[in-house]
Parts: sequence; C-alpha cells; structure tokens
Amino acid sequence: MSGAALLVSCVVSASPHIYHNEEFGITVPVPEHTLLCSFPPQHDHGPVLMLGGVSNQACFDLDRNRAIVIYATYNASDDTKKLLDFLWWECTSIAKHPCGPPPEGLRIKGRTAAAARVDGTDGWLDIFVVTQAGKPDPAFDASVPTINYDFSLRTTAGHLDEDLPIFRAVLATVRLSPPG
Repeated sequence: MSGAALLVSCVVSASPHIYHNEEFGITVPVPEHTLLCSFPPQHDHGPVLMLGGVSNQACFDLDRNRAIVIYATYNASDDTKKLLDFLWWECTSIAKHPCGPPPEGLRIKGRTAAAARVDGTDGWLDIFVVTQAGKPDPAFDASVPTINYDFSLRTTAGHLDEDLPIFRAVLATVRLSPPG
C-alpha cells in the first residue's frame, strides 16, 4: 500500500482507549500521552503508539518518530520459528545491526520472552521484546507456537528515560490470547 493510500485510511485515536485485535489475540490499554494509529482496511497486525505528543502525520514516518509498535504475524518461516532466531532476525533485518544487551527486566506477563537493544548509527535505538504463542501448526512445525509477537520501542538516547517506562507499562498490561 502506498504512503498516499495509508494517509487516506489512517484512523487516529487519543487515550484513554483499549486496543483489541481478535485475529492475533492482542488486548492492550493505550497509555496516556500516546497517539494510537491504525491503518484500516489493511490487515491489522497490531497497534502503533506514537510517543512525544506528535501529530497524526507522525503515524506515516516511523523512521523519524518515537513509537511503540506491537506486531504479530503467523510463525511460518524457518528464520523466525524459534524465539532466539526470531529476536536475531528482528535485530539484523529490522534494525540492521546485531542484537545488544537490553535494559533489565523487560518481560511480558505469563510469557517466555527474549529482548535486545540495537543502537543505530543514526542516533536512534530500537528495543525489541519478542514472544511466541498459539497452538502449534503441525503442517509447519508441531514444536513451535503459531504466532510471533514483536514489541518494539523506537526512540533516541535522549528520550530513553522518558519512553522506557511507557514501554514497560505496555509490556505489563498487554494480554495475548491467540485463538485456537
């Protein structure tokens, strides 16, 4: 979908709000002082929460704006089927750098998770927390969960102390209830 098409279809909601995605079983309260972006009618993989009191236009430029993104997808690739491989893929394919140590204590309640931090050369940093859930699909691999969940915080070193508590709150309050 082109940027222009996304611009036409963006729906923005101010807090307080609860985001819910039935397909991937994501329910999360939208933190105060964030901007919830959604992009119907495309396939909804999870919420984008903009940080820093930005305008609606920020929803269309995630490379240059602070954000928390929850992205769910079906676990259908050998590159991401195991949790640590999924985390490595996020670091090297999304942030384009190797995984580094994350801030301490990043967890998703009731889930096994893995986390990493990637410091970009452009002044931005990404923190990833990944988990998997859902009944395994024997047609793919009966030993791995069906859904990969990526929780990411995109921020700068100068905003990390402000943004990390919001990211922690999202991790603490999200509920993952995948179907099946």
